[in-house]
Amino acid sequence: MKRVLLVHNYYQQGGGEDKVVAQEEALLKSRGIEVELYSVHNDMIDNQGLVNKAKIALEATWSFSEYKRIKKKLVDMNPDVVHVHNFFPLISPSIYYACNRLNIPVVQTLHNYRLMCPAATFLRENKVCEKCVSGSLANSVINGCYRGSRIQTVPIVAMISLNRMLDTWGKKVDRYIALTEFSKMKFIESGLPENKIVVKPNFISNKQNLESISNTIEKKYILYVGRISVEKGVQNLLEAWQHINDKKNMKLIIVGDGQEKEHLSKLYAGETVRFVGNQPTHKVLDYMEHAKYLLVPSIWYEGFPMTIVEAYSVGTPVICSKIGSLQEVVQNEVTGFHFQHDHIEDIQRVISEALNYENYPSMRKKVIDVFQHNYTEQINYKLLTDIYQSVIKEKNDECLAKVTI
Repeated sequence: MKRVLLVHNYYQQGGGEDKVVAQEEALLKSRGIEVELYSVHNDMIDNQGLVNKAKIALEATWSFSEYKRIKKKLVDMNPDVVHVHNFFPLISPSIYYACNRLNIPVVQTLHNYRLMCPAATFLRENKVCEKCVSGSLANSVINGCYRGSRIQTVPIVAMISLNRMLDTWGKKVDRYIALTEFSKMKFIESGLPENKIVVKPNFISNKQNLESISNTIEKKYILYVGRISVEKGVQNLLEAWQHINDKKNMKLIIVGDGQEKEHLSKLYAGETVRFVGNQPTHKVLDYMEHAKYLLVPSIWYEGFPMTIVEAYSVGTPVICSKIGSLQEVVQNEVTGFHFQHDHIEDIQRVISEALNYENYPSMRKKVIDVFQHNYTEQINYKLLTDIYQSVIKEKNDECLAKVTI
């Protein structure tokens, strides 16, 4: 394997998916593999008139213009494998057909649940909703699940429905990468072929010697890092924190931005809560290394938050919601603690118990051990290239079989 084409549609607000793309690109290049990134950005949508916006919405189902552009890119580069991270909305599933036309194997990372949930989150009215898995996609149109709009939800339902009918997900993708066993089972439940799904977690390139991280570093705060939005459960965290009587002289630091930041900072900022906005990666890792715990209070089915990998990379345990993949990635009373995501008193109780946890030094050692055995770039490189090699071999065998018939 010599050449890999990464494909990614950036959203207007950056997130964990973008970090994963950058990490995997750097990882492959560092091992001498030729890597190119084919990308588009949703910012371009803002500059379009109503007619073009309508066209973009329709092309989310299957884009002829992107099909032609990507096919030309494939001919020019001739990659051994194409790895798609996100195709929505501008690239569309036409990427798979362009690759298939040229007999180039395709790998798709399943960062979210877009293939079965138009909102991609399994979240409606701040509660987990799986009606489009157990029932009809019409549920999402009725409830305006995408951006609270029935009109904007229709093209996504059309995209999912048409490509289900064409069996795009089953026939045009050679391998899916699920980030956890939980998400793998969800996708199997929705109809993706089990034999095409493998589990590969996210990772981080951390060059420092974890054994040198001292347990004697004074821990003066607990930490939240991420988007400040409803599905992240930040308000629940802040409300619970407000009611903890003995905070052990700790502060709660909130790193990140989002649509709820202004409201929540006015409501909760005070002597023991600090909102510090977005921070560069090196600064985030510094915050994490000096934090007692990382808090992940999400109320939806997270994929695999990069923040947890980042926390593990500096030996910091995690307190998180007992929901979806989180309860798999964070082992209760081993690498952190779980709380009931929609129960303020339980969040309060668990944080209080964590602040008083007597075996904290041994928990940090376990976090470091889990990181070194699961989330380093060396381990991830082998997992990723094994996936690539397997689909390349399958495609070659398939082409050979066609020739000999």
